[in-house]
Amino acid sequence: MEFEPDRPRWQQIADILRTRIKDGTYPTKYLVSEIRLVQEFGVARDTVRKSIRQLREEGLLYTVPALGSFVSPQGDGGEEDGVESNDPEAADSATDSA
Repeated sequence: MEFEPDRPRWQQIADILRTRIKDGTYPTKYLVSEIRLVQEFGVARDTVRKSIRQLREEGLLYTVPALGSFVSPQGDGGEEDGVESNDPEAADSATDSA
């Protein structure tokens, strides 16, 4: 893939993932694999993680510690199983207390 030189790659990847989620290519609860995205886009894992973080903040993804990031059911605010996805430390403590 050729990236636009005037925009950060993570933003461009987030745009692509957002489109895939909204058009149903990635259905609800679909595992968004960092490793596959790194291979697909030829970028560093940190770049993919920034993209995923942005989509979590938008409520399009949620992350389950030790399992990965998944497509959120649309319109639920981006939380799954009582784990707040925007704060990894809170997620860790929530799973520790369960």
